[in-house]
Amino acid sequence: MDAQDLFMHTLSDLEKRIESTDEYDVLMAAALLRKLLVDGGRLMDQVNRAHRLKLRFRISDVSPLEKMIYEDDPMMWSIEDALAPESPLAYQPYEATRDQFLSRTIMRFNSHWITVGDVIDQLANVEGAVHSGEPDTARSQAIQALGKFFSRDGLPGVVAQVKLIGQITVRGRSPLREAVIAERHN
Repeated sequence: MDAQDLFMHTLSDLEKRIESTDEYDVLMAAALLRKLLVDGGRLMDQVNRAHRLKLRFRISDVSPLEKMIYEDDPMMWSIEDALAPESPLAYQPYEATRDQFLSRTIMRFNSHWITVGDVIDQLANVEGAVHSGEPDTARSQAIQALGKFFSRDGLPGVVAQVKLIGQITVRGRSPLREAVIAERHN
């Protein structure tokens, strides 16, 4: 299977997993996100070399309310759906680079600010999507505790957040998916 086939199957698999209500299915979406966005030799970059598209992730910017929350330093906070540009709580959506997306703060627990990249890393490398192990940093312990502290839609809160991260990723990769499809039909 070449990189384009793997990319297309990975996106399809990601779409199915983020629509699921099963914790295992959604957890495994983190492994796919890691493969697409984080791992060395990222799959999206391999496929995009031929197309050279300026790929972006449409997300909500930090709102004035969110800035106040940052200053208040709460014990627990989650952006939840407000990260998505179509959310009624979204604030000035913008086209983020991969690095901006991965570094976007989305949660807070026990004095640890947690980013999109932190969630993917935790679920992939500690919680079992790729590797299962014990948290080895205070941030990792906080993310694990947060997953036990609150839930959403029947899923641990951190796992539920991966659904939204996956949706944003799938939408952001659509231009590359369309370019691959067009290339195959020519």
